[in-house]
Amino acid sequence: MKNKLSFLSILILVIIFSSCQNKIKWEYKTVYFDAEKIQAVDKSYSKGADFFKRTISSSTVLPSDSSLNKFGIDGWEIATSYLEMETVFPNLLASGDGVNGLQPNIRPQRLVVIFKRPSQSK
Repeated sequence: MKNKLSFLSILILVIIFSSCQNKIKWEYKTVYFDAEKIQAVDKSYSKGADFFKRTISSSTVLPSDSSLNKFGIDGWEIATSYLEMETVFPNLLASGDGVNGLQPNIRPQRLVVIFKRPSQSK
């Protein structure tokens, strides 16, 4: 029993010391992908100011596979990502009856991707 305890304590110490010596240092890169604006026509809009008539605006963020693969080839991996949103007013709801009031208009402004890879400098 005493031999087993001493063996386990030595094993635990070896694991602790070996894990402390092998710390990986990371480098980070932040990349921004801007949203693409999409314009469309709302044919069902019948009432309201000419400025707001028939215009639908939206945006989307589509990073290309080739740009993401380029980072992967260079050794980068995605650590995290998030969308930066923007709020644009007014968004007058268009229906057959006209304007139903102000509605929130939240859309993505850009995608922020944070990449990491093991540090090249030792």
